[in-house]
Amino acid sequence: MESLDLHGLSYEQAKIQATIFIENNLNNLPIQIITGNSVDMKKIVEEIIASHNLKSSPKTHYNLGCLVISDSSEH
Repeated sequence: MESLDLHGLSYEQAKIQATIFIENNLNNLPIQIITGNSVDMKKIVEEIIASHNLKSSPKTHYNLGCLVISDSSEH
């Protein structure tokens, strides 16, 4: 699974990188984005996910800082 780690990026850099990463991998879902525990970073990524009509979920119940992104039509 392709992965993007946003640690160390500013919010603006993260928004740009996450958008590019998602758009480049729309035909390669699921993918994961590591946001860390920043609520603001997660919000930025969730807004991008929603704008592409995708869905996300935490990688595991104990790793909430990694979002797995998939097509909203997948079951």
